[in-house]
Amino acid sequence: MSLLLVLLAATGCDTLFKRSDGVSATSENPGANVNGIAGSDEGRREMAAYLNFMNVLDSTDEQGWHTIFEHTLNAYQEDPTPERRLRVALVMSRADRKSAEASITRNMLADSRELLDETVHDSASTPPLVRKFAQLQLTEIDARLALYDELQSLRSQLAKAHQSSQTAQRDRTEVQTRMRRIDAALAEANAKLEAVMNIEQNIGPTGKETFP
Repeated sequence: MSLLLVLLAATGCDTLFKRSDGVSATSENPGANVNGIAGSDEGRREMAAYLNFMNVLDSTDEQGWHTIFEHTLNAYQEDPTPERRLRVALVMSRADRKSAEASITRNMLADSRELLDETVHDSASTPPLVRKFAQLQLTEIDARLALYDELQSLRSQLAKAHQSSQTAQRDRTEVQTRMRRIDAALAEANAKLEAVMNIEQNIGPTGKETFP
């Protein structure tokens, strides 16, 4: 925000006072300078309104954010002016700070980026200062979208690892169950073998039982 205020204060100073050749813009082309001053003033007023709007967005709670979003979206749908377009973009750019649903947040940030990109390239109806402001917002959203994509990738990897762990645990359980069954079968077979051996030991060479 401090960078935006500096940008707001500094933009247009060179064109208002002097050119590179040392001749004032007013003395060379008064009409052009008047238009430049008017455009600069308009851009500053518009920027001040956007900054105030962002302060409201950042200070409101989730319910207030939803109300502002619905209002600005309806207004933009009724009359899609550049000013309303940027306001909707600014509201949606705060989606990850006001909404807990990751999928909706990711989509809103992507939509906000698209609207900001339109503002940046709308040189016909958007003051230069506002376009610079939109470019700053666009750069910030790009960074956040990249982080969301990385986070989604990590969550996917974690889910796969968890699934693999569950599969490995299930396999271990099945193996352990089979081992218990085999151990039981071996114990039963050994018991039968031992019984047979005991019977054979009690049978004499002629096939008759011997007694002590």
